[in-house]
Amino acid sequence: MDTGQFEHRLVAQKLVYLLKLKGVEFAYPFHLYVRGPYSPDLAREYYQHADEFSRCETASTLSSAEADSVAGLTGLFGKSPSLLEIGATYGYLAYEMHQPPQQAYRTVRRMKSFYSNEQIVKGINRAKQYLFVPTAEERAALNAELQEWQRAGIRSMRQ
Repeated sequence: MDTGQFEHRLVAQKLVYLLKLKGVEFAYPFHLYVRGPYSPDLAREYYQHADEFSRCETASTLSSAEADSVAGLTGLFGKSPSLLEIGATYGYLAYEMHQPPQQAYRTVRRMKSFYSNEQIVKGINRAKQYLFVPTAEERAALNAELQEWQRAGIRSMRQ
């Protein structure tokens, strides 16, 4: 990570923001800017510690739950600046501003019109996948629906 490269700073901002939404404790306040959630305090820190930032070093250690959150996040988004920007913006609108999902989607499309519809859908879907924690009742409903789809698929294969 290089503080001299805009995309690296963008990736750092969006990764930290999405981790914060997932429950990892950070003291950085975020606000919505043109390129998504941004924290001037976080920016100040990575400029002050540019050497550590470039080597991705810290004196802090993550709990196993926090490490799982990081792994889940990087597994879904990698270090894709566009997907992270879209996903973090959607997360801010849906979780911080409490916009209904369809309204948050429309707002992201309007704000991020320089990205393709495919990128926007991917970024939003990955954010939802990362942030959504279904209740036991929702899991049961999803499993029932999936079983119905599986039965329909088997029936169509038999015909």
